[in-house]
Parts: sequence; C-alpha cells; structure tokens
Amino acid sequence: MQKYYLLFATLLAALALKAQQPAVYTLASPDKKLQLTVTAGPILQWQVQQQQQTILAPSAIGLQLSSGELLGKQAQVKKATTLSVNETIQAVAYKKQTISNLYNQLTLQFKGDYGIVFRAYNDGVAYRFVTSRKTNFTIANELAEYNFDKDYRAYIPHVSDLRGGERYSCSFEEFYTDTNITAFNKDTLGYLPLLVKLDNNIKAVLLEADVQNYPGMFVKAGNGHTPGLTAAFAGYPLTEKLGGYNNINYMVSSRADYIAAVNGTTQLPWRAIVISEQDKTLLNNDMVQRLSAPPVQKELSWIKPGKVAWDWWNDWNISNVDFKAGINTQTYQYYIDFAAANHLEYVILDEGWSDDWNLNIIKPVINLQQLVAYAKQKNVGIILWSTWYAITRDTEALCAKYAAMGIKGFKVDF
Repeated sequence: MQKYYLLFATLLAALALKAQQPAVYTLASPDKKLQLTVTAGPILQWQVQQQQQTILAPSAIGLQLSSGELLGKQAQVKKATTLSVNETIQAVAYKKQTISNLYNQLTLQFKGDYGIVFRAYNDGVAYRFVTSRKTNFTIANELAEYNFDKDYRAYIPHVSDLRGGERYSCSFEEFYTDTNITAFNKDTLGYLPLLVKLDNNIKAVLLEADVQNYPGMFVKAGNGHTPGLTAAFAGYPLTEKLGGYNNINYMVSSRADYIAAVNGTTQLPWRAIVISEQDKTLLNNDMVQRLSAPPVQKELSWIKPGKVAWDWWNDWNISNVDFKAGINTQTYQYYIDFAAANHLEYVILDEGWSDDWNLNIIKPVINLQQLVAYAKQKNVGIILWSTWYAITRDTEALCAKYAAMGIKGFKVDF
C-alpha cells in the first residue's frame, strides 16, 4: 500500500510542477522570418526574433485595474486560437487606395474574462488587450515594456515644450535625439513614433494604433537591468481650463487616479513594432492603417484629400507685391493664385482670421466670403484654422455655418 501512496504523491508533485511551468506560445509571420513568442507564467511576457536576431527581448505586458486586479499576473490560458488573414483594405484619404493586410494571428483567452490578440506581419508585430466582462471598469495603469538585448542607439523625441507645466501636455514638435537607450532622460517622457537602431541595419519603430477613449502612450526610461523603455499614461482628465500658449490651449487642471474608464466588453489600443531591413520601407509602411478600425461612416466620397498652401509655414512672408503682406484679404488672394498656378487643392487660413475663442467673430481685415468666392473661381478650396476649444463650443452649428459659406474644412489645433 505504501508504494501506491508514494506513486500518488509523486504524481501530484509532477502535476504541481507542470502547473507551475509557464505556458509558451509562438506565432510566425507569413514569410516565416519573424517569430513572436508569448510566455504566460507569473508575469505575461512577449519577445520577438527575426531569424537569428533578437528584435525585442522578453518584455512584460499587463493591465492594472482600479479594483486592484492585475491582468497578466499569474495568467492562466483557457484557450488559444490561431488565424491567418490575407485581405485588401480600401483606404480613405490615404496615400494609397488599397492596402494589403496579410498576417497571422494568435488569440489567448485567459481566466478573468480577458484576452490578448497578437499579430505577426512580414514587417512587424502587434498586440492588444480585449475584455468580455459584464460590467464596466476603470484601468489604473497599463504595463507595456520594450526591452532590448543591447544598449542600442535610438531616435527619441523627449517632451520638452511643456504647456502649463503639465508633463503630459506638450506641442509634440520636439527634435529627435540620437542617443543610447540607457541615456534616456530619467526626468522626462518621450512619445511615439520612436525608432531603435538594431544590429545589421535593422530598425524597430514603436507605434500604437486604434486609440479610442484611451490616452496616447508616452514612454519613459525602463526600470530593469536590461536596456529598455516602458509606457507611461496620463491620468483621465477631470477638469479643464484655458491656458498654455497664448491662453488658447485647453489644459487639464486635474486628473483622476486612473487612465481610462471602459466598457466591460472592449478592445484596447494596439501596441505595435514596425521592423525594417531597409530604411526606405519605413516610408511605405501601412501598419497604423492596417490596425485602425474601419470608418464608422460608410459614405465618404465627400472627403477630398489634397495639397495645401499654408500661410503659417511661410510666416505670411511674400515679397515683390504692391500691398502689405500679412493676415489680410489681399495676401490670401495671392495664396489662392499660387495654389491655382501650382495645382494645389487648398489654402489654409491659419490663426488670425477669427477670434481665437469665438469662431463666429471674423477679423475685419479678412473678407471671408470674398475669399471663398475668389477661390471657387480658381478651383481652390479654403480650410480654416481653429483651436480645439473654439470648435468644440458648438461643433455642429459652426460646421454647418461655414459649410454653407463654402468652407471645405477646419484644421483643428491645440
């Protein structure tokens, strides 16, 4: 009898050991060059290889809920499914009419009514959290690490032009700093896209896509021993006020202790890495378009993409004219003539045509109706600048008013 107890105990110990072993899943790109590996153990991690080269070293993934629950900790996989897709996307207002969407997909469903969808493309990888809960919940923070096997050089846009002293509010106009990953400024943030220069001239570009009802991702210096970066997110805005540059930014004056409030059944933004062997392919990459949700509105023929003559870019600086250049009707007629002569579809009237806070107040130096009529004769459209604050005071009425006048759109700033 004793030998049966010993055998039973040995079997239980083996089962317990097996239960403690991390579950490992792999996903290859359609061309087999990229391999994504997911490890579900005490923490959830992913890593990426391109043939024999490490693109992404083991990096943690997780969601911290306001309830205290940590999705990704001691993750137990209930179901794993794979899918291969080869389709064509009809693009809207993009540099291409059609986009190839070729990828392999791995979906892991975990205990706790959540899952993660992983995708492997020939030119990159991506993942996103999905949930299927009965009640809504709030997300206190998201864990997204990007660890590397070496201290590579990277092009990092550090946040520097703070608006109102708020670290999550900037102009997003910084120069990219060419620096080692470990030299990332510890007291500041960076934002996306961010490029890491790997061995053999391979580049890895960090991106996100399909960001809806969720803060955009910043990055900061990693906390581990491996060279890396980790995500940072702004808290949910509770109150807002005018401030910042020229008092026309719509500034967050207080934030919640969570980053997002979401539906029980939802899809969170994609975290993506574009991988290139040649720099020229970065210019032709469609990853964000592939991962973004299709348009909700089906009738989109009214959207007319085009090139634009932009006054702010030139600081209204035109010469050899018989009038004073600046924000006035004559200057914009000159811009319209230039656009027509050079087959540009639009002219933008940047800041100065209206009151910054009330778009119903047009500056007396601008005869807007005259400019619209003049531009129409030249087959040029007029687009108006607006602050976010001003356009959101009465979006529907303002759009209807200026559409009736013949304005083609708004360029929304700040």
